[in-house]
Order: sequence, then structure tokens, then C-alpha cells
Amino acid sequence: MSVETATIEQSAAGPRLELRAKLPAGLRAFNGVGRALKRLGVEVTRLDAEAEFRRAERVTGLSDWGQDQSFWTPARMLFEAAESEAGLHPFGRALFRVQMRRLLENRLKIEEDFKNHPEIRDVPIRRPLIVVGLPRSGTTLLHRLLALEPSGRPLVFWEAMWPSPPPEEATYTTDPRVGRTRLLLKGLLGMMPALRAIHDAEADAPEECNPLLEHNFTAHTVGGALGSVTYVDWLLAHDMVGPYRFLRRLLQLLMWRKPADHWVLKNPAHTWYLDALLAVFPDACLVQTHRDPKEVIPSLCSLWSQLRTLFTDRIDLRLTGRRATEIFAEATRRALAVRATADPARFLDVTYESLLRDPVSVVTRIHDHFGLPRSPDLADRVRDWLAANPQHKHGSHRYTLEQFGLDAPTLDRAFADYRAAMPRGD
Repeated sequence: MSVETATIEQSAAGPRLELRAKLPAGLRAFNGVGRALKRLGVEVTRLDAEAEFRRAERVTGLSDWGQDQSFWTPARMLFEAAESEAGLHPFGRALFRVQMRRLLENRLKIEEDFKNHPEIRDVPIRRPLIVVGLPRSGTTLLHRLLALEPSGRPLVFWEAMWPSPPPEEATYTTDPRVGRTRLLLKGLLGMMPALRAIHDAEADAPEECNPLLEHNFTAHTVGGALGSVTYVDWLLAHDMVGPYRFLRRLLQLLMWRKPADHWVLKNPAHTWYLDALLAVFPDACLVQTHRDPKEVIPSLCSLWSQLRTLFTDRIDLRLTGRRATEIFAEATRRALAVRATADPARFLDVTYESLLRDPVSVVTRIHDHFGLPRSPDLADRVRDWLAANPQHKHGSHRYTLEQFGLDAPTLDRAFADYRAAMPRGD
């Protein structure tokens, strides 16, 4: 898939910037047929929340959605956003429906696991090591390096996509869901090869917590892919203690038959909700990464824009830049407020520059700071992984502020409090 930036329409805010995606031939044909049928009054891909809830029950043969029914509201909001806000092309509609079906079916299976095995609720989650911070600030790199410590247990992509049935130690690397996830990623990268240079994902590699939170329909990823202002604003104002309790339940489920000393997790979205995170995981060991927002925001906008082309033909890049600035400036303000009253021993700060300069020292310092187990060969593991996975292994990721209608003074003002508090070195 190739994309190009077009400058169209002059307004008081300046020229409108759009990303126009050139889809692969197969997807263009799919969209052409879908639009032709719609003109004839035939909607091939219906987006009906109630119908999908009932379908999930028929497919799985299950009907118990659990005691916590709060997920119905955000789930319905996502269907409404897909229908009214997102401007989905036919393939985007089909992709959204497939995604929601997977989550609804998984949700029923997860509840069945807990019903059949109530002992899962007793699985301890002790001192999870969690990487937070602005996206594009080194969270993925640091997460993967921390996951090299054998005593820790990273969340990996395939189990986050299909948590039920819970994975088992004996079949963890041969589980058929690993192959299913590889096929999914192969298809995604086939449609969007440039994505690998921006964010490399692998079926058996560590992954962030968002795919688990998606099962409660309270993850920014789905709403962000739809470009839904309504849903994301609701999520930012929502009390997230309940969703984080659900996240804890899923971590118990996954650790039940694949135990470890502690979880190794990461999610930039946690930066908005450190209060809820600490309420549910009071003994969490939190590593916050830091990078200049003038580098973070355009890189994030580039990632968002690429992903959204799977769902819609055109993306307003100026709106993308403005929204990314607003919501992540709010994330930093919230994080600063929580940290002002939280136990400072629960946190350790890592700058992007120090992580690139001396990753072995950063990883060592994190384990020593929190008193977590550290194997004698951890430094060698880190060096070997870095040698096999150099920066820009899959190509360079290029972006500019101007692509998204942004400039340095605007970002400096938006993130003034964060920039004043951000560590300059380690």
C-alpha cells in the first residue's frame, strides 16, 4: 500500500492536509464491488451491535457475558462510531466487523473459563514490571529488552489476540494460535509493508496491553483506528478502574498454566490512567520513558495515519496532528498529577537518549532499582538481541511536523509542564 499527502482546500486554519491511500488492487476491487452494491441498496457488511452480540452467542454456544456488564456501553459506541463517524470504505467495514467478532467470541470464552475454573481468581499477580510513557519514546524497545529476563513473563501478541483457552507451558511455542497470528500479520504487512519500519509486530514477540483491554472495549486502539472523536473523548473521561480490574483478570488467566515470577508489560495508554493502574496493581514497578514531544507526536501521527488507511480512503492529517497533541498533552498532565502524590519508589524514569546510548545499563538499573530477579547472563542476552535487531532493521521511518500541520512552538506550549518536569539525563 502506498500513500501520498495532498494539500487541498484553503481555510482559516491553513490548507487542509489529507493522506490518500493507494490500496492494493485486490482491496480496490473489493471496495469497488461493495460500493456498487450499496448504490443498488445492498449493504454487504452490516454493522449491527445487537446482531453481532447474538451471533457470538450462536457461534460459541455460550451466553454468559459475566457479572460486569459495563462493556456493553463502549462496545455499542464503537459500532455507532464505525457507522456514523469513521467514513469506512467497504473493506474497512469488513475489517472492523471481523475484529469485533473476534473480541465478542473471545469475551464469552473467557467468562466460560472463569466459570469452569474459579481457582483462576486466586492466581497471584505480584509486582508487575510495566513500561509506560509517551508512544514512540522507546517503550517497545525497552519492553522487548526487559522481556529477555527469564524470570519475567512478557505478554506476547498471539495470546493477547486469543487469550482463551489459557496457554499452557508445554505447548506455549507450538500452540496453533501462533501460526494463526503469523498469517494475520503476514496479511496485514502484505497490505501495508511500510508498517514494519514504523512498528514491528511478531506473533511470538512481546506486545502491549491494548489487545487485552480491547476485550473490554476500552482500548484506544480501536477508536483510534476509526478516528472517532466521540469514543476517544468518552474513554478519556471514563473511570478506568473497572477495565483495569478486567485486565488483571486476563493476566491471571494467562498466567494460570504459564506461571512466572512477575509480568513484564507495556502500554503507552497507561500514561493516561496511572491512578487506575496503581489502584488495581498497587505494587507495580513502573518505568516511564521520556522523549521530546516534537519527535514523539509526528512519529505517532505517521503510525496512526498508516493504520487508518486500512479503514478509510482519506485521513485529515491536520486533525490527526491536533488530536494527537491534545490527548497526549492531557496524558502527560495526568501522569504528572498522579506522580506528585504517588510513592516515588514505584517509578523509575528512562530517557530515550539513554536507552539508545547504553541499553544494557538501563535494563540493569531497572532490575536493581526495583529489586527484581536478574540472571547473570542478562547483559549478554541484551547485547545479542540488539545485534540481531539493529535500529532501522526494516527501513527508516520518516515524518515531519509540517505533514500534520504542526510546528515546534505549538508543541512546546502544549507540553510545557511536561517538558519542564522531563528528566534530561540519567
